[in-house]
Amino acid sequence: MPPAQRERFFQSSPAFQRMSPQQQSKIRQQFDRWDHMTPQQRADQTEKEAVWARMTPEQKDHIKNDVLPVWRQMPQDRRQAIQQRLRVLQNMPESARNQRLNDPRFTEGMSDEDKATLRDLSHLHVGGAPDPPGE
Repeated sequence: MPPAQRERFFQSSPAFQRMSPQQQSKIRQQFDRWDHMTPQQRADQTEKEAVWARMTPEQKDHIKNDVLPVWRQMPQDRRQAIQQRLRVLQNMPESARNQRLNDPRFTEGMSDEDKATLRDLSHLHVGGAPDPPGE
């Protein structure tokens, strides 16, 4: 919905008006980010959200509690190395992706922790950095 129409909706929505100013601000910021995304970024985000919706509660907990904290603490160069490999794996069928992940040449120079992160993220079927849930 266009920004002006969205703002009219916010102003007339009792549920939105009952939210705290912080919650309202967060929602507005999320829409603002969406408005400034390229079509490819929007498609990627939509796919990430669909993947998240299909995950089991256990998988979601693993990503939130194990994968994301490691990802956030990782130096930029290591994240970039993982992202490059994720882009290669992005649209592969599961069997081909697993074969590539088991190829030592593909993960050459990566630490065991980076390989584990790559493996976890590769099963999300996305090529970019993980987004925290709800963002």
